[in-house]
Amino acid sequence: MILSSICTRSFCSARLSVQRLLNKAKRRVGYILQVRFLVPLKTLAIRVLYRAELLLQVFTWRYWRRHLRVLISILFVAISAVLAAYQIRTVQLEKQRFLYYPESWVFRTSVREVRQSADNNIGSSEAQSVGGGSLSVLPIDIKLYRVRDGDTLSGIAERFGMDLDTIASLNREWGSGVHLIQIGEAIKIPNQDGIYIEIDQDLDLLCAEKGVPVEVVFAVNGVDQTQISPGIELFFPGVQHTGIERSVITGSAFLKPVAGWLTSGFGYRRDPFTNEMHFHRGVDLAAAVGTPVRAALDGRVVVVGSDPVLGNYILIRHQISYSSLYGHLSQIWITRGDTVTRGQRIGAVGNTGKSTGPHLHFEIRRRGVPVNAWGLMTSRY
Repeated sequence: MILSSICTRSFCSARLSVQRLLNKAKRRVGYILQVRFLVPLKTLAIRVLYRAELLLQVFTWRYWRRHLRVLISILFVAISAVLAAYQIRTVQLEKQRFLYYPESWVFRTSVREVRQSADNNIGSSEAQSVGGGSLSVLPIDIKLYRVRDGDTLSGIAERFGMDLDTIASLNREWGSGVHLIQIGEAIKIPNQDGIYIEIDQDLDLLCAEKGVPVEVVFAVNGVDQTQISPGIELFFPGVQHTGIERSVITGSAFLKPVAGWLTSGFGYRRDPFTNEMHFHRGVDLAAAVGTPVRAALDGRVVVVGSDPVLGNYILIRHQISYSSLYGHLSQIWITRGDTVTRGQRIGAVGNTGKSTGPHLHFEIRRRGVPVNAWGLMTSRY
């Protein structure tokens, strides 16, 4: 009995000790879990909820009213980024159309390199056979060059290794404004010399006259016989204007008729007498009374007369449908029917007719229609 009682007490004491240890371990584990995991998680959740609340406030007008400067800054940055992206895209598209010379060329393959590449294709399966020989044809391709300070058409033509006739005829209609180019103007630059010709006769006869095979004209322009119609313009490679046509196209035909200065240009202006807008069909070159006036180009005098507006005037007919008019003259030294040469003295500056002072009213007409004479004249004899 005594032994049984002792064993029972020992067992109860051990069980209590184990329970105490288990309770102590439980409390310890609970404390560790709370300190190491539950509290950080609770803190993190509070922080996340706080950040989310702040983020949601960003989408409210009340928030931005308190942070107006921040809103303006963000909008400025966003708009600047959009404009920058648009500008970059615009430049990329422009670079596909324009030739920049010399440092910022996009198309490094110059005209000379393109020609060499085309010549290397001679004998290939794509080469056409004309007259028993292989002929490599370079299709016409036109890029644009942006005019810079100091540029001239002749300088641009020389820079790209092109004939001035090619560049001038492609960018100026019959030489009108050949001496007037503006900074920023887009000048067309073809990949080969030649000119566009309007088809107003049999194409075979025209090709024979120009010395270019019909097959070459078709291939260069990317057309065929079915697409040819009267009035269409086709590029003839290697062909250039000759004689007076070339002089007019390149701006070396018409001489500046008087040693004076420009006082009124071609185009709309306000009438000095009525103060109303009207179209000025010529250019006014101021000079002293009696200053010699010279013929701008060879031709025949068709009119010598007097007019209430023009005063004493002369009309000279030139080649290729051009004519020139000289008004407000004080003296006339030729008669109707005379043949005059370029630079010949034909009269003197005056103040006759409707005039505000001594000057020469000078017009150049093509097929009877006035064109800008200032862009066609040259001072070289």
